[in-house]
Amino acid sequence: MLLDRSDNKFIAAQYNIYISPHEILKPYISTYNILFPDKNMLSQKYTLIPDASGTLSFAYDGKRIKGELWGASTRINIIGSEANNYDFLLLVELKPCGLYQLTGVDQKEFTDIRIDLDTVDKSLNTSLCNIIEQAIEVRDLVNGLNAIFLSRMGDVYQTNTIIGLIRKIHNNNGFLHIKELSISEHYSERHLNRLFCRYIGMNVKLFSRIVRINSAIEQLQNSKSSFTFIAQQAGFYDQSHFINDFKALCGVSPIVYLQNMSDFSNETLKNNI
Repeated sequence: MLLDRSDNKFIAAQYNIYISPHEILKPYISTYNILFPDKNMLSQKYTLIPDASGTLSFAYDGKRIKGELWGASTRINIIGSEANNYDFLLLVELKPCGLYQLTGVDQKEFTDIRIDLDTVDKSLNTSLCNIIEQAIEVRDLVNGLNAIFLSRMGDVYQTNTIIGLIRKIHNNNGFLHIKELSISEHYSERHLNRLFCRYIGMNVKLFSRIVRINSAIEQLQNSKSSFTFIAQQAGFYDQSHFINDFKALCGVSPIVYLQNMSDFSNETLKNNI
């Protein structure tokens, strides 16, 4: 069984496996992250940076599987010490709007909330836990996940509309004011905020701010540009505003982040809307 380390020594030795979902699911699901943690896998300070996305988490402690829904994040989460205690973890890492498509529930209820999936969607939780329990190989697990999530696609017209708006904000690295979006899309600002709160869990301004900081993080990781240049590229008035906003969202300054990057998650896949 996949959950039994003794039967999966090769897989468990890899510790952390990322697998892309079915092509149809890619606008909604970033990746299936399969982990076989041990006490030293993650730093005790391992931190998830806010990315305005939700996650479905399934943790096995040797006795039972616990399914949880993590709403769209607007603040940091330190998870290292907890994650290291499980025998197996499956993280269905979603993209903005993905959680709404899979559950059909107003996402404003779940922003920065962590809750048992069973209380939100008992049928989905039972189906996914059964797939995990029955999987012999990773391939079985992925095929089962794809089948369940594909059955939940239903009407995608409205979510695809939101994804189009999200893409515009991403293409501008978060530097797109709601007034500009309102004019280009022929929606009132109030209606745009209502849509974002319902389908993503936050208003346009906060979502854009998170995208802007994540864009800056990607540049910090992959370039040797100065903070001033990165701040300008991300649409900040000056370096000071960039540093203050970065610290407010990530809990540390850009310098500290660069010095301790291994303590932070790197979810660049979620930017590929």
